[in-house]
Amino acid sequence: MTAVDTARAEDAAPGPDTGTDTGTDTTPWQRLDGRLIWVNLVRLLLSLAPTVLSIVFFGTGRRLSDLWPAMVATGIGVLVSVGDVVRWVRTRYRVTGELVEIRTGRIMRVYRQVPRDRIRAVDHKARLRHRLAGLRVVVISSGGTRPALRLDAVSKETAEALRQELMRGVPDPEAERAAAFRETPIAEVRWYWIFYNVINIWGMLVGALMLWSLDGMAELVNLDLTGAIGEVVDRLAPGRWGSYALWGAVVFLLGFLALAAGFVQDNWHFRLVRRFKDEEGSELITRQGLMSTREVHRDDRRLRGVQLSEPLFWRWIGLTETAVISTGLASWSLTGEPASSILPRGPVREARRVAAMVLPGPARPLEAELRRHPRGALLRRLLWAVALCGGLSGMTAWLGATGAVPGWIWTVPLWALPLAAAGALAAFRTLGHAYAEPYVVMRHGLSRRQTSALAREAVLGLRIRQSLLQRWLGLVSVATPTAAGLRIYQAPDMSVEQFLALADEAVPELLAEFLRDDAAENFTQPGK
Repeated sequence: MTAVDTARAEDAAPGPDTGTDTGTDTTPWQRLDGRLIWVNLVRLLLSLAPTVLSIVFFGTGRRLSDLWPAMVATGIGVLVSVGDVVRWVRTRYRVTGELVEIRTGRIMRVYRQVPRDRIRAVDHKARLRHRLAGLRVVVISSGGTRPALRLDAVSKETAEALRQELMRGVPDPEAERAAAFRETPIAEVRWYWIFYNVINIWGMLVGALMLWSLDGMAELVNLDLTGAIGEVVDRLAPGRWGSYALWGAVVFLLGFLALAAGFVQDNWHFRLVRRFKDEEGSELITRQGLMSTREVHRDDRRLRGVQLSEPLFWRWIGLTETAVISTGLASWSLTGEPASSILPRGPVREARRVAAMVLPGPARPLEAELRRHPRGALLRRLLWAVALCGGLSGMTAWLGATGAVPGWIWTVPLWALPLAAAGALAAFRTLGHAYAEPYVVMRHGLSRRQTSALAREAVLGLRIRQSLLQRWLGLVSVATPTAAGLRIYQAPDMSVEQFLALADEAVPELLAEFLRDDAAENFTQPGK
């Protein structure tokens, strides 16, 4: 079976000749680095260790219930190691004058290509096993939300040569060394930021998983970890509630240590710098990692703004996540921090300082005073809160009448009404917008308050939405499409006057026809 996967549709639009006729190119295909085989051989031997130690030295192989944790660990290690060897055998790549191509696939043969003029970022990172073997993982992005090509793994020298060639042309080691002396530091990790990263609702879950994992590992050597902890807890707190509290403290401590260790591993020697290049502008670079290292390069010419994201339950400590709005960078990732993230979770004050240094020019849009949205926006949210609680109460009352649920359950949504009203008020207080030339600033969100500063030149237009309720309240929801970041940024529930003022400031040339008095009246006059 064979599949062909080119760059994303928006990146493969007609343009310069991309040279898709690969059959006429004589550039040789290359393998991944052969040291990958030895790395996987070592990993294979290590994956066999839990089962061998359990059977030979600790005698836990007599019963399958004692041996299954070790067998699961061994099975996963063997499958991953064998899969990597097959991937090495099946993978070829090459860089031509117009294309970067890769052929891979364990079961289904896959051919993928990216035109070189569509490449937006080339990053390399390394896990501990890669670093010990002198290998790197190269990720070549073409402007989509997922990596276009991934080379795992090539030598350190090859990875750096690929990045230099694909991003700046022919490698020039002397120029690269000279550029290192023109780096301007912007931010470094502060270890008290650990506090911002370990105060997490997932901490208890992580602690519980850690306790379960440690208990399974202890069983391999005939130790009863939870039993030993239970005896200590019973001695310190003989009461039932005291025992629950101490167990909770144990789980919280394990979660705290796990999250703290993860923060140290991910952000060891974290640095955000701006590197200046002779005729090619500048770029933002982050370097970080202890056991696994990561280096991300972001071209300043593609920078369109900055976004701060503040989770609801951590606003009281001033926690925020900082990301750049840029073309060609992934805005989310399932495996770690996305490439658009430029700082670990930290204080809002530091994020605003960094944003002011990252954005070009003297503008500090994230510090601009935002215009409050009208009280109609609060009324709309309160009406939705009442409708939600009332609807749930009516539904549960009907279910109670049929005997499907207890008859008193219909009162629960009514008791939740004050909480829903508080959420409506919190959502209203987050609303705001401003025009801090040359940036459009928008803020909204309840569970996660997002403040976005988008450059005016990146605004492709305005998308306006008005429901029947909004029409009755004199509100409109405005969204700004753009080719960068999340692709669209919203400012819900403005008044019509606020929308017209913002449109006149931000994109007057796009809305000259729309902003006429007779067109503006269509928002406020029923039936039009």
